Amino acid sequence: MLAKNLDKTFMYLQKIIEKHWYEKNNYLISIVLIPLSIMFFMVSKLHSLLYKLQLLKSYTLPVPVVVIGNINIGGVGKTPLTRYIAQTLIESGISVGVVLRGYKGKNRTPKIVKHDSSSLKVGDEAILYAENNIPVAIGKNKYLAGMQLLQEYPNIKMILTDDGLQHYKLRRNYEVVVVDANRMFGNGWMLPNGPLRETTAKLRHVNAIIINGSSSSGSYFRNKFNIPNNVLIDSQMVFLLDIYNPVTKISKSKEYFNNKKICVIAAIGNPNKFFKFIKSLGIVIEKSIAFSDHYYYKDSDIPNNYDIILVTEKDYTKMKLLNNDKIWVVKIAVKLTSNKLINKISCLI
Repeated sequence: MLAKNLDKTFMYLQKIIEKHWYEKNNYLISIVLIPLSIMFFMVSKLHSLLYKLQLLKSYTLPVPVVVIGNINIGGVGKTPLTRYIAQTLIESGISVGVVLRGYKGKNRTPKIVKHDSSSLKVGDEAILYAENNIPVAIGKNKYLAGMQLLQEYPNIKMILTDDGLQHYKLRRNYEVVVVDANRMFGNGWMLPNGPLRETTAKLRHVNAIIINGSSSSGSYFRNKFNIPNNVLIDSQMVFLLDIYNPVTKISKSKEYFNNKKICVIAAIGNPNKFFKFIKSLGIVIEKSIAFSDHYYYKDSDIPNNYDIILVTEKDYTKMKLLNNDKIWVVKIAVKLTSNKLINKISCLI
């Protein structure tokens, strides 16, 4: 009960902060947080400078490394894009593996993740790759995780990192930044007064920018942020792949959920994005419940007075042991509007 109350308090505070970041500036909050943002900016700059001057050591893996990251916190669609890139490359005959931190997992050392690994130990996102037969390793030190992955799967020709744009310890050959088309960069401030990990100047020095959720904002985006022509800008669109019940092994079309009493639950970076996606399918939601990102579910978190509970794939990695047949998983996929990014990455081999 204490953990649930703490999470509710955290979510309440998060809503206040996100409203300040993305909707309406709260001057009182700004007065308190701007000095901290200036400090964060200085520390961030110093951190990257120390690596550029080689005063902090970075390491090179024996295969090309592609980083898929973002300059702001919150869910922007990195994991679906990374999975799409990995699956597309594998289908074209290029063996790839994925490295990520394993955020909130209890494992402290680099570890190969299998489909039956515990999300409590390795984190929820890593399980998604393993369940899709993509070689994956977790580790705070992504270089060591990458080396362990290559040792386990010596045929891997490329490593993708899910997040890690600011993890300079691992050298990279190609950087992809994912941007949410609706939220963009909020008020433009760095943490904690705004959502940015780095300033938007970083966008001019990466290899590619993928705008999540819009197919027509590329030229506007390039002009607004003065992005040079050598930086690839493309868009990814999200579409429904399946809605299935992991307990009964049954899949249904979206029409099946008409006239059902439905609750939607999400513990992801941007739960409202998932709620809006469900509504865009024509599914009527009676109640939506948001928990903090990477929250671990208990039986008491799942309401029993609804016909259907809809969740994301990421959420279900932490719900498996509940074995609740009211829970249905909404499986989504993304598709880029062109093959340019895949072609560019393929050329690294």
